[in-house]
Amino acid sequence: MKPHQLYRFGSFCLDATARVLLKEDQPVTITRKSVETLLVLVENAGQVVSKEELLAAIWPDRVVDEANLTQNIAMVRRALSAERGTPAFIETFPGRGYRLIGPVVVEELATGNLVTEPLTEEIVANSSASDSSFSFTATETMSPPAQTLPGSKNWLKLVAVAASVVALAAIGWILFQRKSAPNAAEFHISPLTRLPGKEWQPAISPDGKKVAFLWDQGDGQPASLCVQAVGESSPRQIAGGAGQYSSPAWSPDERALAFLKIGHDSTDVMTVSLESGDQRLIARFIPPGYGLQRRLLDWSPDGQWLVVSHSEAPDKPNGLYLVSVATGEKRKLTTPETMVGGDLDPRFSPDSRNVTFIRDIHRSHQELFSISINSAGNALTQLTADAKQISGHDWMSDGQQIVFASNRGGEFRLWRMVASVDASERNPQSIGIYGEFPVELSLARKNDSLVYSVQQQDRNIWRLDLREKRWTRIIASSAQDASPQYSPAGDKICFRSDRSGEEQLWVSDADGHNQTQLTKGALYPSVGHWSPDGRQIAFNNARTGELHLASLSDGGVWVIKAFGANGVHPVFAPDGKWLYAGTKSSILRFPAGGGTSAEIAGVGGFSLEVSADGKFVYFMREVNDTVLWRVNTETGQLSKAIDGLVQRCTSCWSLTADGIYFLGNSRESFEAQIVYFQEFASGRRREILRYPEPLSPLGSGPFSLSPDFRNLLCVRVDPSNSDILRVEPFR
Repeated sequence: MKPHQLYRFGSFCLDATARVLLKEDQPVTITRKSVETLLVLVENAGQVVSKEELLAAIWPDRVVDEANLTQNIAMVRRALSAERGTPAFIETFPGRGYRLIGPVVVEELATGNLVTEPLTEEIVANSSASDSSFSFTATETMSPPAQTLPGSKNWLKLVAVAASVVALAAIGWILFQRKSAPNAAEFHISPLTRLPGKEWQPAISPDGKKVAFLWDQGDGQPASLCVQAVGESSPRQIAGGAGQYSSPAWSPDERALAFLKIGHDSTDVMTVSLESGDQRLIARFIPPGYGLQRRLLDWSPDGQWLVVSHSEAPDKPNGLYLVSVATGEKRKLTTPETMVGGDLDPRFSPDSRNVTFIRDIHRSHQELFSISINSAGNALTQLTADAKQISGHDWMSDGQQIVFASNRGGEFRLWRMVASVDASERNPQSIGIYGEFPVELSLARKNDSLVYSVQQQDRNIWRLDLREKRWTRIIASSAQDASPQYSPAGDKICFRSDRSGEEQLWVSDADGHNQTQLTKGALYPSVGHWSPDGRQIAFNNARTGELHLASLSDGGVWVIKAFGANGVHPVFAPDGKWLYAGTKSSILRFPAGGGTSAEIAGVGGFSLEVSADGKFVYFMREVNDTVLWRVNTETGQLSKAIDGLVQRCTSCWSLTADGIYFLGNSRESFEAQIVYFQEFASGRRREILRYPEPLSPLGSGPFSLSPDFRNLLCVRVDPSNSDILRVEPFR
């Protein structure tokens, strides 16, 4: 067994065995992969560690995109918050790697005695990648007892003993895993594209020799549809120009591609000959289906059908349609409930008899389903029930197994399972291909090839000065930071972030400083809304609908208790006496101190906000709608407030006494988004400014105005890169 080692640098102590980072004897919230990254830098303090060395040490026997390393470095830097030139600062050497500034002292805990010595090159050389990997696996589920945490030597001894016990138990687990799970070393993984910008939605040809994909060159122009052959260094553009392109799918004979062309008025289902370049309109869907980055189309292996994911109306979620390639005739295949995101990523089985798809239930909850295209009633079979994210899937050529990408085990990775009606036969098995972000994938029908891409999205919180029209980024990390809400006094912000490894609520000062985690555990919090006195925050569990209140004690500690009722997006009345919440069928009002609810509207609603005078509750009725509604809190009378919100951006709006700021599409181009203000009295709508980049609607959360109505909190998505990787043979 390795000795129990502690590394001290600046005000920090890194326990290499327990994988715990302390600052002044207090634990620092940081993901386990970020700790792994920091450990490699600490063990090599003062030396430049190449990106290749870091990737090999942090993800041994796995292939991940370089963007994952960049994310980890950013998270470590935020956790350390060290100034340039001081101990614990991480220097970047462009094109080479990273270096941690020392000095670093290593303390070795052996048989109860603490041995302290400077970190030397010899000690670093003795820290092998295999030891690092083993130690991480052995201790990653361990948490030190909270009551003995602060810096005692007794605690350190307990950690050493516990780590040894866990490590011994882990040996059997590791051996079992190596026998039962596919090993990434069995795969040959190579980059297929290394283009500037972002390549995504890969679709591999049936023979595995070519890949179609979307390419965004990062020049502000719409993405184009491209094809690149294996072994070639540059792609061939198949379609481009005005409009949005989505979801390339190969014909069975590999001579044509089907794709979606999304315009201002419709979504067109197209095919294009790869020999002549001639395009053919197969079918047209209205309204246009922009706003979704998922794959929405597939071509049946028998060549007769296309399956398309689309909504039948602006306020309806995406269902699946069968479209005849010969005639363009449409047939409805699925009709999901109105409160879900829709049925996405459809894939035909190799025998063309079934379609599997991802049902988007919530931004962090998707499940796999299967449906027969010929059986009476088109009965659904649910294939997964993990309540986790699923970002992509496809069938293997044997017609029996499905490969899907999910974070069901923590980080995103690929899983393989039998697509059986009998749940006991599915038994998903992990595959040694990982990603820190959602993974899209495609499998060849005729050989053992797979392609995939990792979709990095970095949401951060920005402040827009409405007078000077100036943007300032105030809350940022390499994780997803979203759903900001100003406190009534404007001195605090509540926001949601997954930087701790799962979505939680956080509170910071108005300038983004002093960020503190508010919730912990499996609460799955929604948007946090403040009480008028700024001492309570209401939210609901996004999985169960349970309402909760976080209350600030006199000692400055936030205490969280269940409210004793269910609903979504709870908000306080301006006088603090009432709490409003939505359900699938009504808008409810509760006494803020608890008690019996009263219905104020007999329609379902979410994304609630109350007017300053308390007379109206504003809300959305459907996930995919563009209309904002309001209900009179006394009479229950319903009326439309505005129409024209960006589809699926259900909370991209905020109230003033005179009107509403909201995000809508440009009148000139649906590809551009505009912040508008609409006056209540006149109904006049004026343009404030163009949004810098299209906002990803799902998961970004609400706008929030400061109490003086000068600043607007919004979420913006930083530009990201992604490449397409090829795996062969994939069995």
